[in-house]
Amino acid sequence: MKIIVEIIQHLKPGGIEKLVIDIMRLQEEGTDVYIIALEGDKQTSLDLWPALKLYQEKLIFLDKPPGFKLSIVRHLRKVLKRLHADVIHTHHIGPLLYGGMANLKLSSMQHIHTEHDAWHLLDNKQLNMTKLMLRLNRIILVADAATVGMQLSRVLGRDVKPVTILNGIDTEKFTPSLTHRPYESTLRSFKVGCAARLVPEKSLDVLIKSIADIPNVELLIAGDGPEKQKLASLVRELELSTKVNFIGYTDDMVSFYHQLDLFVLTSSNEGLPLSILEAQACNVPVVCSDVGAVHEGVCKQTGLLVKRNTVSEFHAAIKSQMKRGSKYHPRDFITKSFDIRKMIKAYNQLIKG
Repeated sequence: MKIIVEIIQHLKPGGIEKLVIDIMRLQEEGTDVYIIALEGDKQTSLDLWPALKLYQEKLIFLDKPPGFKLSIVRHLRKVLKRLHADVIHTHHIGPLLYGGMANLKLSSMQHIHTEHDAWHLLDNKQLNMTKLMLRLNRIILVADAATVGMQLSRVLGRDVKPVTILNGIDTEKFTPSLTHRPYESTLRSFKVGCAARLVPEKSLDVLIKSIADIPNVELLIAGDGPEKQKLASLVRELELSTKVNFIGYTDDMVSFYHQLDLFVLTSSNEGLPLSILEAQACNVPVVCSDVGAVHEGVCKQTGLLVKRNTVSEFHAAIKSQMKRGSKYHPRDFITKSFDIRKMIKAYNQLIKG
């Protein structure tokens, strides 16, 4: 039995967090997966994300306080030894640092590290820390999209050649609605949706402003975060309370996508977001900021890419999608390249016999 430990910063609802849960849930036979969250505690996470209760025996929380703590390295090393881990799989800079340092004295353990974007490496401190960890450890570096891989090589050095393994979603879970009626302007509103953490880099103010003057549009925003009050104030200021609905966090994302005619992502920075893959797997077309690796995950026949932070261009793109009718089939594009079972198989091929 192979033991893989996924190390992440925290277990709050989000793209990477959902990804590692799916890796654990859908892992191939003969492999056992645990998840270690550097920050937070189990009870708080279960209260925030009730779906985690199904997997709580495989979840470990280190409750790391702010700042770098050498005691967390020692704690993590003890946990990895207790689990008899064969492989650690880290995601982003914090887990890379702690996982890499914990593994310095555990040479038999393989380390795979996935970068889900490269824009955070514009910070010199994070860039130098990443370079140091890659020099000190024999780490297999993975990029979750070809664009991310090229960006990593550019900032980390041309001798760094990441393996590209595309993000995947559960296409057996995210399937098209059998009851959603095609949009016709005389019968109902056109439903636009977005699912994201309510944080500045998602630029949801751009989305709210872009639908303000479009008749017969309803905007549904799934997710929570520190920007919620600011965004709610913007909705009131623009007198859009009847058009914009904050539905908060939901475990039932399939039902959320099934309501939509269009999914819109206005992020100013991204890697390859899972939300656009999930929406398209449900046959919901997308309009997205052309940032990071987003273009790799957008069906060219049904989706549109827009210059980031341009309210007028998002406004025009949404109106254009309203006129395109209902013959959208982005699901075929997703199932071909972005199924999570293919992703898991690709990761497992990196693991030493």
